[in-house]
Amino acid sequence: MRSRYSAYVLGLIDYLVGTTLPAQRDGLDRQSISNWSANSTWLGLEVESSEVFGGQPEHAFVTFTARWHDSSGEHSHRERSSFVQNAGHWYFIDPTVQLKAGRNDACPCASGQKFKKCCASYFGS
Repeated sequence: MRSRYSAYVLGLIDYLVGTTLPAQRDGLDRQSISNWSANSTWLGLEVESSEVFGGQPEHAFVTFTARWHDSSGEHSHRERSSFVQNAGHWYFIDPTVQLKAGRNDACPCASGQKFKKCCASYFGS
């Protein structure tokens, strides 16, 4: 989570896209991400908790609050984000990007498992 926050601060949009679940990348609005990054003064990140769950693949929740200032004032956003690890890399599961995966479809994280047995419970958390 800290690396993704730093990427927003530094305008590293390719990193933000690259650390998002590959099956969701086409649904990202790169221009909006870039605009938000560039037009904000980033004020801080507080990671409140992280929970890593065993298994293959590993999953995690990170609860954080990010603060920033833009043309309409100061803001804060608290979120409990979901992540999945695949091939040694952690990927953000973006709750704003819809996936077309049925319960019995292959999981979009490429684990080889059915969606219902792998990442389904981590979407919309």
